[in-house]
Amino acid sequence: MSHSYDPIVVKAFRGKPVQDVLKAAPDALKGVSAEDAQRLKQSFGVDTVRELAENPYFHRAMAVLAGTGVPRFDPGPPLDWETFFAEAPLQHYQQFPERFRLDFGPVYYRGRLDGTARVLIVGQDPSVNEILAHRIFVGRSGQRIQGFLHKLGITRSYLMLNTFLYSVRGQFFSELENLSGQDPILSYRNAYLDRLLKNNPVEAVVAVGRGGQHAVANWPGRSGLSVVEMFHPSFRDEQRLLEDWNAALQELHPVVEPDDGEQADPNPYGQSFSTTDIQRIPTYDLPFGLPDWHGDGSHAQRDNSDGKKRIVWQAP
Repeated sequence: MSHSYDPIVVKAFRGKPVQDVLKAAPDALKGVSAEDAQRLKQSFGVDTVRELAENPYFHRAMAVLAGTGVPRFDPGPPLDWETFFAEAPLQHYQQFPERFRLDFGPVYYRGRLDGTARVLIVGQDPSVNEILAHRIFVGRSGQRIQGFLHKLGITRSYLMLNTFLYSVRGQFFSELENLSGQDPILSYRNAYLDRLLKNNPVEAVVAVGRGGQHAVANWPGRSGLSVVEMFHPSFRDEQRLLEDWNAALQELHPVVEPDDGEQADPNPYGQSFSTTDIQRIPTYDLPFGLPDWHGDGSHAQRDNSDGKKRIVWQAP
């Protein structure tokens, strides 16, 4: 091993292979005494540096800290979620280039992966703003969804996922519906939802649009949950869309408790979206370094005019 880790390990482990350090007791780390290592073992069952790094109690402490807005950006999935995402059936998607836009990669989530999600939003697929942020529901549709959550008093404790990990070509009709209902896409998505249900205090599941509704309808774990279906935020008849969303709010208000320090907005939507009905995507949902304006409005579009696969990303 190089000497990269020498400044953070004790003398006995300088120059040792990283796997040796991970298997060592925590006092292999500079600043941790043998007595500290013994206390970690007694209190938390931590025997090794690896177990210290993966300890769920420390991750839960970070989840509580995140409620204060620190860190300001999404640090990415915890190790156990990163492992789960690595098991996604991407090769299966790649067999259908006529149905999925594969070139810019998959998009897995937006929101909390720290065990604090109380509202699950299930959509259909990522579009261009989402691909650039690698978080779902980031563009105009996502900002409308953010406003919907704000009416519930939910500003942080949510998790969003899609029916498909890749952007789709065309509408959610027979072929895409068939792919959604078949393994391994179906089984992986259901495992994703099962994992969320097991590890989060879920109060409601919101199925958005035909794709999201199909995904939830084909999830056995939905039994006994408060499931609300509503139109996709891009539905073209805005008045009908908001009538539908008002009905969804009436179903959700009794079962979803507002986040700490927040209050639900009892006022229904009008006949069109007002400026306060649309909320920008909070920075703690987005990766570090993304421009402040991404998540407010729409700044990306596809450009296939010359046959090349291209996304145009334009600053305001």
